[in-house]
Amino acid sequence: MSSKTKYRVIIASATVFLLVVGVAIGLVVSMKNDNDSYMVKEEPIIDDEVNIYQTVSTKTYDIELIYIDYYKLCDESIETKETVYGTTLDKLKDEESKKQKEKNLEYTIEEEGNERLVYKRVINSNCPNHFNVKLEEGKVNIYNIVDDSVSTLYKSIDVSEELIRPELIEELNEGIRADSLVDLNFIIEDIES
Repeated sequence: MSSKTKYRVIIASATVFLLVVGVAIGLVVSMKNDNDSYMVKEEPIIDDEVNIYQTVSTKTYDIELIYIDYYKLCDESIETKETVYGTTLDKLKDEESKKQKEKNLEYTIEEEGNERLVYKRVINSNCPNHFNVKLEEGKVNIYNIVDDSVSTLYKSIDVSEELIRPELIEELNEGIRADSLVDLNFIIEDIES
């Protein structure tokens, strides 16, 4: 074998060796970085008699937070959703528990995971999308129907009775029920036209 060929074989072998070493080092560093992103640490739980350690994950996630209010009387649910970025499930549950206690709300967890946290409560009334529209003392009053015996004033509209059609005045004197904001807007347009 000529010296040029020996030299080329040595260079090729050294190149392959360095590539293999580089890939191995890259994998080790990559695995170390992945492990660092969700380090597990021991946090003490302080008890009067004994220190107990609890394992806590610090890997963060983007968690979809969902609140469901189920209204028993009308059998409807209203959902509110938001995404909480860069948090842990335990941290988010603690924060939401504090908020609920401050606002005196009683939700139960329906689903929990690193992608979704779902709270639900059952309310023994109608949802806020049920209305009764009545003509009272020269005004059109719109009431939220909470249940069969309770209504709360939602809005009042000043309208001249002369501008309202006679058959609509009869209906308004008895009360017109609307079971959505869309229906309510149609009734208001009909009154104002």
